[in-house]
Amino acid sequence: MNKKNNNAVDVAVIAEDSKTASGFGALNLARDTAIPYISILQSGSPQLNPSKAEYIETAKAGQLYNTVTQEAVSELKVIPVFYHLRYVEWKPREQGGGFIASHSADSGVLGRAARDPMTNKYVLENGNHIVQTAYHYVLVLNNGGYQNAVISMASSQLKKSRRWNSLMLSQKIKGPSGMFTPPTYAFTYKLSTVSESNDRGSWFGFQVEKGEQVTDSSIYNEGKLFSTAASSGAIEAKPEEPKVIAKPQTPESNVDIPF
Repeated sequence: MNKKNNNAVDVAVIAEDSKTASGFGALNLARDTAIPYISILQSGSPQLNPSKAEYIETAKAGQLYNTVTQEAVSELKVIPVFYHLRYVEWKPREQGGGFIASHSADSGVLGRAARDPMTNKYVLENGNHIVQTAYHYVLVLNNGGYQNAVISMASSQLKKSRRWNSLMLSQKIKGPSGMFTPPTYAFTYKLSTVSESNDRGSWFGFQVEKGEQVTDSSIYNEGKLFSTAASSGAIEAKPEEPKVIAKPQTPESNVDIPF
């Protein structure tokens, strides 16, 4: 027989204290926290290399990887809350690499860049690369809870982003005045990966499938809050440098395949 703990902390007290004395002090969400990225582990990822500090014994190529929790899984249930397209400027790797700037989709920066036919990269006069990148802000659902995260899609994955946007626009709900398109955070989606290849190599890409309508009001409201924060710029993910995910199959070529 379990003895009741009379000294147990009342959850109602914890909930009330969270409003006024959370212990987070002057923490700024945008400045002092890291929004996880959900990326795909490829054959060359350090998480699969035993000689690297990032090595995960159970990880496999093709799994989805959370950059903050450092967990690798085969699929995730996510709720999209916000989307935007950016043209991200990067310093070339041979010059040390690194993020330079994030340009809006209507900035015209791509028109000032020339496409390199050898690498398929868009290069500015200063030598920096421009990478068209789609950002999907999501709630990741797990064991009854949720976590904010970001999924970035570039290069060959941009078509996956467009398809996801089309899926979201196709969702309909019947309301008092007829059918309508709900907010993106009204539905879940299954995120997994699929093997892809071309004449330059092979890799794993994203796969997005429709899930079901969100019925938990607390999850729906959390999605709405995250959507508002992301769309206002209060929460913004720091761009991740594009990764090389595959080497060409022909040894005479020195072209990498960017993700």
